[in-house]
Amino acid sequence: MSRGRGYFLTSALCLVFLLSGCTVWKNKNTDRAADKPSTVRLTLLAEPDINPNEKGEPAPTEIAVVYLSEDSKLLAADYDQLGSEMLKKTLSKNYIDHQEYTLLPNQYKPLSPVELEGKNNYLGVIAYYADANRSEWKKIIKINSVGYRYGVLIHVRANDIDLRKEEE
Repeated sequence: MSRGRGYFLTSALCLVFLLSGCTVWKNKNTDRAADKPSTVRLTLLAEPDINPNEKGEPAPTEIAVVYLSEDSKLLAADYDQLGSEMLKKTLSKNYIDHQEYTLLPNQYKPLSPVELEGKNNYLGVIAYYADANRSEWKKIIKINSVGYRYGVLIHVRANDIDLRKEEE
């Protein structure tokens, strides 16, 4: 009888260890990653028909990727207030940094990862379209500044921008 009880206890103990999995022994790499600043790897993609001019022909499009602590000022700003020289003034304390790019029609451009600052909570994109009144020219996504690795696709279309975020 004690032999059967020994097998039962051993089996039960093994089952407990198997079911507990990683919760008993914490992964030290996960703890370290949670303390590190997040990184964002941007990929820029332009459709062949972006930013049509007066003749309907595609034209290069300038975009600004804006790093923000808070999104309300960018959401409230008008197109004319967000020229590249005016970004910092318009967004004031919400502004952290920005980077400008020019995309050609049908261009694909992967970028190197960028490490975020501690107060970075939002990523905004502004596309400077030829006809801003007929375009959806700004988008914003929420990001966490610590402990994540993001892949963000900035998809520039004829008259709008699409942002897709994935955690890596």
